[in-house]
Formats: sequence, C-alpha cells, structure tokens
Amino acid sequence: MAFLLFILNVFLLLFWVRLWSPSAGEFHFNPFLSATCRLTDGVLVFLRPVLALPEQAATLVVLLFTVVFKTLLMARLNVTRTLSFGTDYVFAPPTGHPQWQVLLLFSTYHFVLFLLNLWCVYLLTELIAHPGKASRASEAFGYFARPFSRLPLSAQLLVLALLHVALAFAVTHTGALSFVNPLTQESHPAEHSPFVTGPLFHQILRTGCLAALAMADGLEILIRALFVLIVGNLGAALFSMQGPMLLCHEGAELLLGRFARGKTLTGAGFDFTPLIFFFVADMIYRFACFNLSNLIRAPLPF
Repeated sequence: MAFLLFILNVFLLLFWVRLWSPSAGEFHFNPFLSATCRLTDGVLVFLRPVLALPEQAATLVVLLFTVVFKTLLMARLNVTRTLSFGTDYVFAPPTGHPQWQVLLLFSTYHFVLFLLNLWCVYLLTELIAHPGKASRASEAFGYFARPFSRLPLSAQLLVLALLHVALAFAVTHTGALSFVNPLTQESHPAEHSPFVTGPLFHQILRTGCLAALAMADGLEILIRALFVLIVGNLGAALFSMQGPMLLCHEGAELLLGRFARGKTLTGAGFDFTPLIFFFVADMIYRFACFNLSNLIRAPLPF
C-alpha cells in the first residue's frame, strides 16, 4: 500500500510542477524529462477543451481531483493514513471528527510532506554537488523541485525550515500522536502530546525540534534512493538494459555529488565510496534523530 501512495504522490508531483512550468516556452531535450512532460501534456490537451480552462487552471483541477481520488481510495481500502517524523513520532487522523474531512486533510498533509522531503533531498544534493558541474540528472531534479529550486541557495534552507515548522504545527494540532517502540517498531497512542501541552514556549521549542526531525528525514530518503539506484544499476547491467542502467547511474552520481568517483558502478574492481557514504549518512541521521528526540522528551528547566 505504501507503494501505491508513492505512485499517487509522484503523479501529483508531475502536475504540481506543471503549475510552475507552463508548456509555452518549455522545450526539453533531456530524456529524463521528455517522457513525463509528454504524459502531463497528453492529460492537459485532453482536459482543457472539456473544462474550458487555461492550462494552469486545468492543472490545478487535476491536482485537486487526484487528492480527492487518493482520499476516497484510501478510505475504501480502509488504509489508515499516518505521518512519520524521525524514527519515534507518528501522527494519525484523530477520531471523533467528520471522517471525510480528516482523511482529506491528512491526504493533503501526506503530499505536502512528500514534497518537502523531495526538496530536502534536492538541497542536500546542491550542498554536496561539484561546483559548476551540471548533468542531465541535476537538470531533471531541479525541474521536479520547482518552485523551490528557483530560489537562491542561500534562501532555500530558511524557506525549507519555515515550511517544516508550519507543517509540524498543523499536524501536531490536528493529529493524534503515537510513539514508536524502537525495539518492536510498534506504535502506541500517547496520553499527552508534548507539542500541545505545557507552557507555550516549550510547545514552540518542541515543535521546532519536530520540524528539524522532518528535515533530517530527507537524509534517510537520500540514502534509500541511492540504495535503490545502485541496485537498479546492477540489475540493469545484468540484463543489458542500457536505458535504465544509464538512468540509475546518473541518478546515483547526482546523489553522491562530489563523493562520486565519476566511473560506472559496474566497472572493474569495487568502489567502496557508496558504502562509506551509506555508513556516514546513516550515522548522521541516527545521531540527529536520537538527540532531537531526547530534546523533545526532556523536561525543560525554564
């Protein structure tokens, strides 16, 4: 079911980007972009005469329809939509409210979190990229990260932090908190949420730490994406699939940034760079989650 949600979020992303990239004046010779642009163009060419709307208005209608469709589908399948922050905090739709409103709200949260996670990964790749070195993969990633990617690099971190704080505030005040047992990975409802109880200043600090946890999740997603791309590259090389192999290789080089060796991942010898990158990035992620979770749970002396 997580895979289905991921596919729906990717579909939403394609049309979200289309809001900021009208087809007029957009020409793509990048093979990583041409297929997705043909898909969105085909849908919009079909819908614009039916809806009698300009392109961006029709794109917004497709976005809203997909969010509602995803909500109804998950309700029909009895899937409980949850949002995870770090390794310890899970928020679920609260009970005792009109069900369709809560499900629609959390469906929107789910896509917003997906979008912010993508932007976090984009910012990380920009920070570790080779200065002045662009590729087809980086051009495609910048396209899918619009409008965030159009901001100056100096402003991206501030904007990302503010958006995460806003999302954390909204989720903590509308969702039901559960804690995850680190040993069994099972969640149990919290009796009292530290984000909505206690002095206001404490609530603000803890919500800020929760937002930082959500930003740290971008590092975990980068690690997972890199693992998938490396395995996909090896599988494509095994079956002599040149297109997927090239896609996975350039994607992995993008995520590794200046730590990439600039050679194929299936060439002679064995490159330990991805393994070292995995180890260091995972250690940083777990260190951040551990300390931020401790800050949230610790009694504040002031």
